[in-house]
Amino acid sequence: MHLVPEQVKRSYRSPLREESARRTRAAIREAATALFVEQGYVRTTVKEIAATAGVALRTVHAAFPGGKAEIFHEALDVATAGDEEPVAVADRPAFVAALEDPDRLLPELARQGTELLERAGRLLAACQGSSGADADMRELDDLGARTMSANMRTVAEAMERHGLLTVPVDEAADVLLTLCSPQVHDLLRHRRGWSPEHYAAWLERSLALLLCTPPDREGRQVFSGPPQRP
Repeated sequence: MHLVPEQVKRSYRSPLREESARRTRAAIREAATALFVEQGYVRTTVKEIAATAGVALRTVHAAFPGGKAEIFHEALDVATAGDEEPVAVADRPAFVAALEDPDRLLPELARQGTELLERAGRLLAACQGSSGADADMRELDDLGARTMSANMRTVAEAMERHGLLTVPVDEAADVLLTLCSPQVHDLLRHRRGWSPEHYAAWLERSLALLLCTPPDREGRQVFSGPPQRP
């Protein structure tokens, strides 16, 4: 005989237990991120993730039934967005607001893009580096490439709408995709040792020069400051 109705038992929630589970999940995710960046996705095992996080192997399996692929997916989602909210970057208020403000579009793109790559750039590199050997990573890398391309196209179209572009929108989208890429960020930040501030300032100047500066009579583009609206 049940003393507590089934409906009551199912609706019971423990805030302390939920918070503990959230912290455990975050610890697993952070430990996995460090391992993925250090040694790649393929070489990293769930057993290593558990040991690095300081939890039992069964705890990892309970938190992430989908295994290593699920851990990587969530780690990348959180790193890309900057929090655990299930909202795509393109739908976030800061990104949407930047598209509507022609005076802040490039500065905000450079700032937000730098912050995103500081959080997620090396995970994106790990994903790409493992895409040839793992089907999950190949699918995720392809999805990321399509998403990035679509987002940069959205930015290019917003710049065209505000009258900022001096090049065709297709070319602008390709330039944005190239200069804002994880590969360029990794080259300048980690291989050449630039600071995040230096990288963000360079990115803003370079995009303004290539996309917003009219060429002179010899076809050269000479940067003379941020783009001005007509």
